[in-house]
Amino acid sequence: MKDIKKKDLICLVISILMITFVSCFGFFGIKDAAKDKGIMDKGYRNLSEVNVYAGIKNGRGFIIRVEDDYMDIITSKHLVSENNKVTVEFGNRGRADGEAVYYYTELDAAVVRVKKEDFEHDLKEAKDVEPLSKGEYDSISLNKKVFFTSDIFDTTLEISEGNWYSSHEYIQELGYEAGIFLGEVKPGMSGGALFDEEDRLVGMIIASNDLKGAIIPSYEIMEEYIAFSSK
Repeated sequence: MKDIKKKDLICLVISILMITFVSCFGFFGIKDAAKDKGIMDKGYRNLSEVNVYAGIKNGRGFIIRVEDDYMDIITSKHLVSENNKVTVEFGNRGRADGEAVYYYTELDAAVVRVKKEDFEHDLKEAKDVEPLSKGEYDSISLNKKVFFTSDIFDTTLEISEGNWYSSHEYIQELGYEAGIFLGEVKPGMSGGALFDEEDRLVGMIIASNDLKGAIIPSYEIMEEYIAFSSK
């Protein structure tokens, strides 16, 4: 009996050491991969993006302001225009009830507000985005790398990469100018954020055509949001 228990103990110790080694190796592997992609310093791609569910519709959104008693999220107006009561999903940090409190005048954008008392989980790590100014936006060079999250719940921090195409291009279907980037935008990604290499917000994804995506520039989103929030 003593020999059997001793063997069991040795096996247990070896198993614990192996699990610890694999766990540490996996963590540092993910961290190194994320660092190579340039997304560890601020981590906006994982901490500011959310999923938005409005009835049978679903899409994306991003946090634009975090206050003590509420959080404001920008998403697509067409997503929440028929159902202003929405559910916001913060990745692995849980869900919260929200409400569309403002619809942009002309742009396909809306503000969803989540109140502190509706938080199901601690969302202190959530961040508001850092938008590009008009000058910074207009100075983005052709073919500059831009990034958007293909899966905000991916623990390996996988992101999609695109190339900047045009800062101002008139889109007939939208009725206004939009920024254009080359990249595969999938259904359900309306309202998602487009970032530059420094994790700054370039704009919000609103439409796609083949391998081109259209965005509302970040400074236009901020201008109307500031006007709304200052009332």
